[in-house]
Amino acid sequence: MNRRDYCPIAASVEVLGDRWTPLVVRELMVGATGFNEIHRGIPRASRTLLAQRLRELQRRGLVEHEASRPGRPGSYTLTAAGQALTPVVWAMGAWAAEWMFGDPNDEDCDGLTVIWRTHQLAVPAKLPVTRTVVHLVLTGAAGAQGWLDIQRPSITVCKDDQGLAVDLALEADTAQMHRWLVGLVPFRDLIAHGDARLLGPTALAKAFPTWFDTTLFSRNLQRGERRRHPEVLTA
Repeated sequence: MNRRDYCPIAASVEVLGDRWTPLVVRELMVGATGFNEIHRGIPRASRTLLAQRLRELQRRGLVEHEASRPGRPGSYTLTAAGQALTPVVWAMGAWAAEWMFGDPNDEDCDGLTVIWRTHQLAVPAKLPVTRTVVHLVLTGAAGAQGWLDIQRPSITVCKDDQGLAVDLALEADTAQMHRWLVGLVPFRDLIAHGDARLLGPTALAKAFPTWFDTTLFSRNLQRGERRRHPEVLTA
């Protein structure tokens, strides 16, 4: 007869010990509520698999689901037990950033995910006061394009051209944008190395990187880089 290891760590692994569940929790942590929103943050998970994970999290008391009503879509939110997982999931990311993370390869690249992550990392108080539309054109592996319709304090992400006048355009390499968003490099390095360029009014171009917080894992990543490349410190 199989017996469960009577240990709190073993009990936590039963909840978080698969590839997708911590990512579902991550999306809920950063503000996703609708099923489609959550799926856009985890595009490599099938919709069927995502539905299964959400049901399991509900069963375990970590997620609440409010059914859709006329004119109002259904939504998912973390319960108190789910909220208590927040520092655990962030700690997992911080550990991996320092010890298990590196530059993205072609298989890691996904232009649409970059665009979606960009809006998730926005700092509402730093967004432009007036409505601003940014056209993102990502090139290289898994390139894509999209639009950020910024109406402070929120951003709407559009995969298709809505015919809005563009205030600022960004052309960049997909892999380098991934590196910037996770905190491996500052945006100024992308510009300096020709991996990105901004087209539009100078004031908007200068302000663009300040609209987003990419520092969550930056210290851990930097420590990992110093450990992997100590010669940089002595050069």
